[in-house]
Amino acid sequence: MKKFNLYLLLIVLMFIPTLQSCLDDDDNGYSLDNASITIATVKKDAGSALYFILDNGKTLWPAATLVPYQGLENGTRIVGSFTYLSDKQNGFDHYVRLNDYSTILTKDIINLTTANKDSIGDDPVRITDMWVSGDYLNVEFNMNIPSVQKHRVNLVKNTTQEYPNDGYIHLEYRYNDMNDVTGYMAHSIVSFRLGDLGVDKTDKNGLKIRINSAVNGEKIITIDYNAFRYTKSTEMMQNSVQGKVN
Repeated sequence: MKKFNLYLLLIVLMFIPTLQSCLDDDDNGYSLDNASITIATVKKDAGSALYFILDNGKTLWPAATLVPYQGLENGTRIVGSFTYLSDKQNGFDHYVRLNDYSTILTKDIINLTTANKDSIGDDPVRITDMWVSGDYLNVEFNMNIPSVQKHRVNLVKNTTQEYPNDGYIHLEYRYNDMNDVTGYMAHSIVSFRLGDLGVDKTDKNGLKIRINSAVNGEKIITIDYNAFRYTKSTEMMQNSVQGKVN
């Protein structure tokens, strides 16, 4: 899995030479010296080149790039560094230059049963943020880096337990450190596909997510859909590095 430090990325961007082309024109108010770091999802329609969709629904066409990206698969989530080149053109909200990116681990919600509960695990977690954007639940967390074994993170429906009918969707965030830790910490992010549980596709009030916090023990994180309709800000993404999880 591709890894990069976004702080290093920002330093590298300072030394990128200006592209000598029609894109140099600054009449539209855009500068090639600026970069925006945000989450996007790869979209690749049949028979067409891929583009990117932000969690707020805006579409980005990669008119220029500093890194190869055509091998990305449809639906891949990335933390990307984009330089905006234009306003709306040819059906896209912006033309952009892709400066660099890191793929985000993206998973479906699964059922927790008596048969798989041990492999799913319930080790203490260190979550730094959790938010809904687009059709995804995104979780930022600190992890104790493994030496060999890949750690496992999952968002589950616990079929072994009954939850109250309180207007919320009850889920659990589960972590398995595989008994393999080094004592060195890393920051990472994972996205879970909400599907029909997404903000605009349900009559529920929101999500209640049970975690086993390394700091506070068992805890419920409540995400109210009506109060939580936003996309993660650039400032909150500065430290994101992909860790060894699956």
